[in-house]
Order: sequence, then structure tokens, then C-alpha cells
Amino acid sequence: MAGRRVTLLLLDGARPDVFAHLAAAGDLPYISRYLLDPGGAVPATTVFPSTTGVAYLPLLTGCYPGTCDVPGIRWLDTSRYAGRWWRDRNHVRSYCGYQGGMLNSDLRPGIASLFDLLPDAVGLCTPFNRGLRAGHERAAQARKLWGGLAHYTAGYGVLERAVGRALCRAVAVRPSFIFAVFPGVDGVTHFHDPWHADVLDTYREFDAIVGRYAAAGGFDDDHLTLLVSDHGLSRVDRHTDIAIELERMGLPTLRHPLIWRRSPAAATMVSGNASCQVYLRPGDLRSRRFSVGEIEAGAVPGIPADLVARLAALPGVALVVGADGDDVTVVAREGRATIRQDGDTIRYAPVRGDVLGLGGPATRGEREWLAHSLEGRYPDAPVQLGQLFRSARTGDLVVIGELGTDLRLDWEIPEHRSGHGSLIGDHMRCLAAANIPLAGPLRTVDLFPLILDWLGLDIPAAIDGALPAVEART
Repeated sequence: MAGRRVTLLLLDGARPDVFAHLAAAGDLPYISRYLLDPGGAVPATTVFPSTTGVAYLPLLTGCYPGTCDVPGIRWLDTSRYAGRWWRDRNHVRSYCGYQGGMLNSDLRPGIASLFDLLPDAVGLCTPFNRGLRAGHERAAQARKLWGGLAHYTAGYGVLERAVGRALCRAVAVRPSFIFAVFPGVDGVTHFHDPWHADVLDTYREFDAIVGRYAAAGGFDDDHLTLLVSDHGLSRVDRHTDIAIELERMGLPTLRHPLIWRRSPAAATMVSGNASCQVYLRPGDLRSRRFSVGEIEAGAVPGIPADLVARLAALPGVALVVGADGDDVTVVAREGRATIRQDGDTIRYAPVRGDVLGLGGPATRGEREWLAHSLEGRYPDAPVQLGQLFRSARTGDLVVIGELGTDLRLDWEIPEHRSGHGSLIGDHMRCLAAANIPLAGPLRTVDLFPLILDWLGLDIPAAIDGALPAVEART
């Protein structure tokens, strides 16, 4: 619609409970005045894996990571990785280093982003920039310079203020869409815990940026402003390094940053760092993943038949997930269950024990599963585990950490004192607020169709998001 605009503010790593506590205490006056009072915050979930970069894609494409074919911040392509040291480097991915820009080219062909659909869109401090026109990417150098330094020092204030200034300048141009990333909450929390004084100050400093955005005219005219996070975080009390554990089982393991070794039996690709994808026999080219049934039958050469059970029994491991034909198999210490999607419905079937804490066997639609599981141990688990295995790049097994655990120790520099990436509630429940009253619960993937609808544009048919309702104010 002519004259309408949207700004999507991404407060990376913001927990909805911490945000609500600060708002209730009066510590977020500008956010309260300009977003919460006219609109509000609604219950919401991110996607799995709940990790930076990957969890931006649903906001910008309306598609889950599995649909995008980007199953984590690290992954391995078993159909192309042949084990050669140099020639196959680009078939082992990590968006945390020099390959970060490949996030833009790794999406499944045919998926359009908001930057593709909105020629005047502006992106600030975003690692995903595919489709942005020349001159429409802002604060990119600040992200590379100050973001790199802040990763090791927790000094995110300089970067946040730079993004804030770029945001105010972008508002003056009046583009139809602005996407602005503020990484400070996530970065500072990794050094501390979600309730640490320095973390709370980062929320407050962001509120001041919202005040300057308002003064620059950010909320003027027919303008939708969305404030969201891509994941939550929780304190790390234990490191269970899956690569080290596999080595102890006698399985030579490929892992970052040492992305080559001779004849590995397994490879680990960690995201967040509370989830880890495990690829068996990397270097043996194949077009499909090994099933849980094959592994447990001892049918994968060199891999012990009890590997799944041994991984599930490790301290700090909540779930080990794999595929068996059309089923997703979920294994925990206390039992196992299967998940199967059939059209618009998903069936959860415990085999032994209710491992996802969903109350027993049930068949529900995707929206029903969201409402049913949102406040549970693993929010939206039937949907999120299913979508991940749409990607051929997803590992043979996906290991998911418990509350308080991350799955990397060696080469975690600096060491995480808080982390994310898991399917647990503290990581999956995220912030979603707007200056219009949205109906919840929703998923971050639902904001893509909301943005297009607000701008009066057609919503692509082949997306995962669903248009959320706007509640009438009395």
C-alpha cells in the first residue's frame, strides 16, 4: 500500500522474560511508549536450530532452515565432500569465519527474500544481504570491524551505536523496509548470563536507540515497527564436547576449525553451541543420510550399533534425533518417539516414554502444536524437528543439549558462559513485539507474510509462515 513502511528491529538473543521484567520495571521507556502501549508483545518461538544467522532466514524468507537448506551455522554436504584437504573445503561450511558470506548463496534455489521482493529495502549490520541493491547495505564495515573485536571483548556498545546512527539516517530516506540487527544482547550474554547487570544495561542502551529512532521519525506515518529476537539464551554450567566424546568411542572425528583429517569416521558441526549435527563416514560420497535403523542394526561400516544410545546417555545431552524413512526418530535416556507429517497434520507417537513431554500420542495441525507446546520443555518440537530433516544437508544425527549444557569445549574461543542453539524453552521462546496489537502465539517465520501484507504485496505460496491476525482494540 502506498506510503506504508516497515522496520524490523532484530535484538539478537533477547529473552522475552528478561525483556518483560525490564519493561515492567520502567527501564524500557521508549519501547514501552512507542511499541508496547499501542501494540504489545506476544508469545513467540524461533526455529531450530535456535542460532544467529540461521534464525534470521525465517524472518527474511518466510521459510524454515530445513526448507532453506541451511540446517545450521556449520554443516557438511555428504553428496559433495570427498575428503580432499583443499578441493573439498567449501563442502564443509561454517558461517562463523571467512565463509560467512556464503549464507547468501546457500539457500535453496527459488526462495525469495524480502530484499529480493522490495527493491528499496535497506539492511543494517546483517550477515544476510542477498538481494540488497548497491548502496542499500549499511553498517557492514562496522559489523566486520567492531563486531569482530566485540566477539573477544564483549564491547558491543560501539557497534550498537553505529547501527543506531545508521538506522536514523535510513529512516530519513523513507524506504519501504528496513532490517536492522543489534547483536549486543547476544554477544554480551555469551560472556555472562541472561540476567547479568551488563546484559540488562545492553537492553537499556538499545531502548535509548529506539528513542532516537522515534525522534528521527521512525514511528511517523503508516509505519509498522517490529521488535523481535532470533533466539533466547541460558547459562552454561557444563560443556559436553561431542567431538571429544566420539574420539573416546574410537571414532576419529572431523570438526572445526580443523576441517580436514585422514579417514574420519564422523564429523561434528556445532550450532549455538547447544546443538550438534553428526555426519557418519564423511568423505564417502552419498546422496542420502544413514537412518537410525541402519545405525542401530550395525549396518554402517565402522560405526558401533549402540552409537545412538551412547550419545543419548552422555551428560548434558537431552535428545538424539535422526530419520527413518518418513519418520523422525527422537531418542532420549528415558525412551524414544517418532514424528511424522502427513499433509497438514503431524503425529507424535511415543514408543517408550513421552520424551518430548507433550502428554502422549497425538495428531495435530502445525498451529495446534505451537499452542500446545509453547510453554513446555521443547516448544514447537514436532514442527521444528520435522522441518530440519527437509534439508539433505542435515546430519545423520542431531544431538540436542539439555538446559545448562553446550556441546563444544575445545576451540570455543572465548568460552561461552551462556549459549543457545537447543530445542529447550529458554532458547526457543523469543521476543516478538510490534506497534500494532498482534494475536499470538506466533513463530518468527510468520513475520515475513505480515510484512508483505502490511505493504500490500502478494504473499508467496510456497512459504512456511502464516499471516498472524491483528487484534482489534476496544
